[in-house]
Amino acid sequence: MFVCICHALNDKKVKSALDQGAKTPASVFRHHQCQVQCGKCVPMMRSMASEHRAAMAQQAAISAVAPLACQSAATPEPANAEALPAYAIAAE
Repeated sequence: MFVCICHALNDKKVKSALDQGAKTPASVFRHHQCQVQCGKCVPMMRSMASEHRAAMAQQAAISAVAPLACQSAATPEPANAEALPAYAIAAE
């Protein structure tokens, strides 16, 4: 989908600029070495930048919690695990 018709910037190009550090419509234009012309795309780019920041914040929050979730206690094995025949383990 085209976001800026004046400069042929589609949503993939805008997302690419956002992924590489652009935070505002002006920085998206600078990333693509152009300037705002008619301005009709600016509200859409603002919305995309806001959604991108929210997604990055959510991803950062998840990655901060993920190591804690991996540290949960493992299920202990039965004390006599080696002594049990193979068919008995499935019955536990």
